[in-house]
Amino acid sequence: MEACCSFKSLVGGICSADSKDRKREANIIPLVSCDKNVSKHKSAFKFAGPEDEIELILCRAGIFSRTKDVKSMTICPHHRAKLGLGWSRGASTRCRVPATLSGHGKSKSGWPKGERGMSKEESQNLLLKTGTLVQVGSGKIHTQL
Repeated sequence: MEACCSFKSLVGGICSADSKDRKREANIIPLVSCDKNVSKHKSAFKFAGPEDEIELILCRAGIFSRTKDVKSMTICPHHRAKLGLGWSRGASTRCRVPATLSGHGKSKSGWPKGERGMSKEESQNLLLKTGTLVQVGSGKIHTQL
């Protein structure tokens, strides 16, 4: 694939097909055409904030408000899967709040398991406070933040 999507420069990685796609289609599409329902994904990972697939993709890339640039943005299947509905927390279920704010790892009990997902607002606030992006949906302790 010669062309790359807008998210290659934002989050890195390669532009390619979604690894779960048997057809291996790698067509780059306009971001505004991403219109899958995110409500089940939000419920499964217990997070709030993004109301549609576009907003979810943008938030997970560290962009918390839509600008007029969104109309000109493109996305490949790989980045759409990694930032949109294709991601999961996987085997790592620990709380992702940085130790500088959470104090995790200082006691014998170690790092706690994330009980809920990071909301859009929490992710944005952490980025502003620490300069580190903790993606929307990442695990966190319920009472934190």
